[in-house]
Amino acid sequence: MARRIQPSLFKALACAATVAAGLVPFFSGYQSQAQTSAAAPSVATSARASALLAKGLKDLSSERYAIRQRATKIIQTALGMQLQAIVNAGGPEQATRLIKLLDFNINLDRWTMAVIKLPQEKRMAMFNWGIQPAVLPLVGAAFARRAVVRASSAEGLAKISGSNSNWILDRLLGDQRRVVYLSTMAALWDRKPSAKMVQIVFHRAVGNMTMYSGATTRQVVHFNGQPIYIMHFVNYWQQAQDGQYAAQLLEHWHPDHLKSMLVNFTEKMARQTGANDILQNPSMLQGRNFIELFSQYKPLLAAPYLLNLICRPQTNQINFVFNGQSVHWDNRTIPLYLLVLLSGHKPQHYHFFKSALYGGSWLFNTQVQEETTIKAMLKFWKQRGIAPVPPIQPGSNKPAAGPPGVIHPPGLAIPPIAIPAGRMHVLIKKLQTKKPSAATQSTAQPVR
Repeated sequence: MARRIQPSLFKALACAATVAAGLVPFFSGYQSQAQTSAAAPSVATSARASALLAKGLKDLSSERYAIRQRATKIIQTALGMQLQAIVNAGGPEQATRLIKLLDFNINLDRWTMAVIKLPQEKRMAMFNWGIQPAVLPLVGAAFARRAVVRASSAEGLAKISGSNSNWILDRLLGDQRRVVYLSTMAALWDRKPSAKMVQIVFHRAVGNMTMYSGATTRQVVHFNGQPIYIMHFVNYWQQAQDGQYAAQLLEHWHPDHLKSMLVNFTEKMARQTGANDILQNPSMLQGRNFIELFSQYKPLLAAPYLLNLICRPQTNQINFVFNGQSVHWDNRTIPLYLLVLLSGHKPQHYHFFKSALYGGSWLFNTQVQEETTIKAMLKFWKQRGIAPVPPIQPGSNKPAAGPPGVIHPPGLAIPPIAIPAGRMHVLIKKLQTKKPSAATQSTAQPVR
């Protein structure tokens, strides 16, 4: 039978090592001469526990299942003896220090339980890195129960390079508590981000295509045959507001692969059959973050997907007067604005005006202007061999039958949409380098 160590025992090993390595001496160092004799039982108990722990760890590698089972109980006993030794240790502020150290040990339990889920080689590297004296306090703080303590670990971890610190910082970036992920974002400002960090911060900035993520988590307790639903509310509106800071961090990092992430996200919106995406109207906080990032990168490969969005039926139509000026927008307005940016032309040439609404939004005065601009953009891109991606078949996530040619963006979890024939990548390259002809230059003039 192959030798093996049960994953749960790594937790026991970490707990025992933490206690045996320093908690009892920590208390003993504060003992007075009068307390030395009283501390002798604690030291003796710790020594017996260490010997018992050594035997348990040795038996844990046995090929016999019964011996491994017995070793588990031996290690559990040793851990209990170590805790007993700590409780019996004296010293000034004994109770206060005991509570803090036991709390720290619980934090290391959480860290260990997370680490044992890693592949073997990563697991051992993480343990060897984490138990370093300069690193261990930060590791314990990062896995603390209190959010403010977790947040306090971010700055120190951000100064330590490498994949091990990245792994913990990734967890802090994904924390639900605002004080944790905001503190981590601030600490990472001048650090080169990992691909995972960029992905997490991008999701913080733009969400998951909709503003209305699940606002609660639910648990069910059955009381005398009656289900009781317990709702744990998460303030997603405040988290959506924090997206502006995530967008600022992405702009500062300026990672190369963010361009492909913007393309992938636009494709997912084109694949979405519902009408509740973040580009529905200019009031969407996450939509405004997306527009800001899109304006910085201008990913030309997103054009076919934006063309799909402007060809959709009109929904969410808004017409009113603001500051004495007529204002119009609908679900097609923002995708249309982004297409104009990709064309290299100024929005004013296509009837857009910058309204003071929502911090500054490019809108139309009338629906007629928007319809005219849609026709002009379809013509502009058609002249360059780029057409809207095929629409989604009703009741399916597959595109309708269309011309051949498929783009497979990296990291896309859903099947890609077919791209019109015409060697799209070649056309995009030509669009970037070729000067427009006299015929196409006319499209840069204001649309009438």
